[in-house]
Amino acid sequence: MRLNRLWPVLAGMFVFGLGATVAHAQGTTGSVTLLWTAPGDDSLTGTATRYDIRYSLFPITEENFAYCSGPTALPRPAFPGTTQQFTIYGLFPGLRYYFALKTADERLNWSKMSNVVAFSGNTVSVSPEGFRLSFSAPAPNPARSSTTFQWAAPGATRLEVTIFDVQGRYVAFLADGDQPQNEGLLTWNLRDYKGGTVPTGVYLARARIGETVITRRVLVQR
Repeated sequence: MRLNRLWPVLAGMFVFGLGATVAHAQGTTGSVTLLWTAPGDDSLTGTATRYDIRYSLFPITEENFAYCSGPTALPRPAFPGTTQQFTIYGLFPGLRYYFALKTADERLNWSKMSNVVAFSGNTVSVSPEGFRLSFSAPAPNPARSSTTFQWAAPGATRLEVTIFDVQGRYVAFLADGDQPQNEGLLTWNLRDYKGGTVPTGVYLARARIGETVITRRVLVQR
């Protein structure tokens, strides 16, 4: 069954519970809690099967939804009409983030995207114990002139970020060395190691942060 009728149900997603806790925040990363009403498997009847939440530094559309960052361990959809919430950690305070949600039925037919929630400024900081290792999806994606990654680690670490094409051939290095800080931004100018512009296509950014390896996909459009 199709889920395009879920749109009116999902349109109420919003950022929740920030203002009261900002004054007591510590640390250098942030979190945002999203709140929405659970839709049904078929509009307001039945129970849906799964959620997909994405966030980005750029406005989210149906076309770029799949390329945006997405957290893991999302809650399962509750009974239709139930209020649900989820907190996304590892955000950078002071930056404007966009959030969107999709829902699937038991046959994995996905709904249209919910309303896009935007929030900037006082993202809730978390304590150093809550500082999570992360390497964000690129933004913008698709990319035409450059794209930027955010990375974070619990402390000083070694960071290596390499760009490959889909055949696994080396394209460029973005970082290779010890990092005294525990967060930062890396921008790829969409050029290879020789300085030439890379052609349209899909590329893979592989980040090794300490002993952890995270791979993100970049779509380059010329």
